[in-house]
Amino acid sequence: MRSNGFLSMILVAALVAAAPTVMAANVYLNGVDISGVRNQTFKESTVFIDHNGDIHINSSKYKVEVVDDDSEPSGTSATEAEAGANPRLASRYFLATKPSKNGRAQYDLIIKVNGIERKLIKSGSPTIITEISAWFVKGKNKVEIIARKNPAGGRKSVSSSDKLEILIGAGHEEGSIIKMDLVHVSFKCNASQITEIKKRYTINAI
Repeated sequence: MRSNGFLSMILVAALVAAAPTVMAANVYLNGVDISGVRNQTFKESTVFIDHNGDIHINSSKYKVEVVDDDSEPSGTSATEAEAGANPRLASRYFLATKPSKNGRAQYDLIIKVNGIERKLIKSGSPTIITEISAWFVKGKNKVEIIARKNPAGGRKSVSSSDKLEILIGAGHEEGSIIKMDLVHVSFKCNASQITEIKKRYTINAI
């Protein structure tokens, strides 16, 4: 949902709230269809209007949850929309991955924070760089990374040089570039390994 035929603009909150009625378009908040929502104002948001007239609202300030009508919402999982800023913290925290070439490491990664599964990174996923401050509370946070081998279709490599790495740390933005000032987590696994790997870390968020 970035550029590529989209018209990027920042709209005032009143216009965003009125757009679904005026344009009769589909409306998406952080990739989730919220066309049925009415009388809602979204502050500090970026709005994209695509060639079909659909409205795409992106904001780190809002959480979107899709719950099955037939099931209770789970308290142990999180949607991608939960990643983002945290106004309760003075520092900002980011997650970055360095995938192995062509997914040769063949490991899926599960990231848990304070016992809650926050993200699943599938084997072969491209580079991910995202703010995850919203995952943390002020003070001590327990982070667990679980790596599980996913050799679907056979092993692509047995070389230790085919590495997958994940970094979590405090950082800042300079224009469109995110820089990590202090790395709290540096986790690596490689194609030569086949067993499940678990590592735990403590991050003192400030």
